Amino acid sequence: METNNTKTPTYKRVLAWIGIVILVGMYLVLLYEALTGSPETYNVFITCVAATIAVPIILWLLIWSIGALTGRHTVASLDAMTSNRMHDKYGNVIPEGKIRTIVFDIGNVLVDFAWRPLIEKRGFDSDMVDRIAKASVFSEDWVEFDKGNLSIEEIIDLFVENDPEIESEIRKAFSDLTDIVTKRERTIPWINAIKAAGYQVLVLSNFSKMAVENCKEAMGFLDYVDGGILSYKDHVVKPGEEIYKLLMERYDLTADTTVFIDDTPENIDTAKRLGWNGIVFKSYDQVEDELRALGVKY
Repeated sequence: METNNTKTPTYKRVLAWIGIVILVGMYLVLLYEALTGSPETYNVFITCVAATIAVPIILWLLIWSIGALTGRHTVASLDAMTSNRMHDKYGNVIPEGKIRTIVFDIGNVLVDFAWRPLIEKRGFDSDMVDRIAKASVFSEDWVEFDKGNLSIEEIIDLFVENDPEIESEIRKAFSDLTDIVTKRERTIPWINAIKAAGYQVLVLSNFSKMAVENCKEAMGFLDYVDGGILSYKDHVVKPGEEIYKLLMERYDLTADTTVFIDDTPENIDTAKRLGWNGIVFKSYDQVEDELRALGVKY
């Protein structure tokens, strides 16, 4: 682990010297013009003043551009509030405490799993919604949906087998999965704040391909995380240990520096058995309190 005492990168020192040489050179020219009584003294003075303002701005923009292109923290990065934090050799913030990676479940943590509103929109009363849900969302077959091993048609056929009397209702309910998950406005700012504090942010979720493809706006946060596993891609689901171990291997995670946030206690139990830290999501405030107790600051 390296701290703020790390040697300044070469490019920063070169740019700094260029700025110093330009400014000192111009003021030497001004001094010469003044001592010789040159009529250009005033113009040189104005140029020096302008350069004193412009050169630092130009250098700041150059350094900012380098940071933006390389993804590295620089002195020009727009996060001055981290100036008192530890940084690695690239200037990236090093998180305080032992936690390095925060792993999120998706449904009812980063988005709302809105299966009931989806079915209600088809015009069914509350009793029928519950009956359809029992044959689908709350059935063991929903796990197969998340594993990604079957097509949507095959999955619906399994739902129908669970309650053949309401076949038409089941098929109507799942004819379109648009908005089966809905956006939470707090998600992206939350992810960005955690990443800005230097933590790696991953997702680990039982999730179907259809839900991802039909809810692109709600799933927009996937562009902001550092990676993760969606069950349908690797055909493994929580709470089985395999999906957790796969995430650890793929992202070279250390169990005791990782914390998992999920709304299902059973999924957190598996994480803890593997040595992870775990938080059962109940509310944002409760999760943030528990993260602070683990030493997570953002």
